Amino acid sequence: MTLLRIDNRCMPYDWGSPGRISALLGRPGVAGREAELWLGAHPKAPSRILDDSRWSDVHEWEQSTGSHLQFLLKILAADRPLSLQAHPSAAEAEVGFSREEAAGIPIDAAHRNYRDPRPKPEMIVALEDGFQALCGFQETAQILGIVDAVIDPGPPGA
Repeated sequence: MTLLRIDNRCMPYDWGSPGRISALLGRPGVAGREAELWLGAHPKAPSRILDDSRWSDVHEWEQSTGSHLQFLLKILAADRPLSLQAHPSAAEAEVGFSREEAAGIPIDAAHRNYRDPRPKPEMIVALEDGFQALCGFQETAQILGIVDAVIDPGPPGA
């Protein structure tokens, strides 16, 4: 097995933190916010291959070889609270992606749910002290009670 050195740029989302990812990597700071460093083959921001290789990035390697990198590592630096998404299982991702492809929904459409056929398991590892995370969902009965209250709030002043 050969290991290849990879690198990527940071995604500049507005909830990101100026310079925190650069500092973690021992690089000079950059102007603007650094929110997520993606390391993997995602076509939106594939990692560059730094070693001598016939491929310029990991997405190109996937397309050329038919192989798939089994992870997308994201290093996040958030200056504000944010919500992590609940992602589908492997079977749900394949079925959902196929359904949306067959329906002709453009891959970049805002209403599209499945942009690729892969699952996205997540794990959080805090790299600094002070990180806080909440996990879970409300009980179904609580969620339905909130929805019912919005649909039928009752008489005014009740």
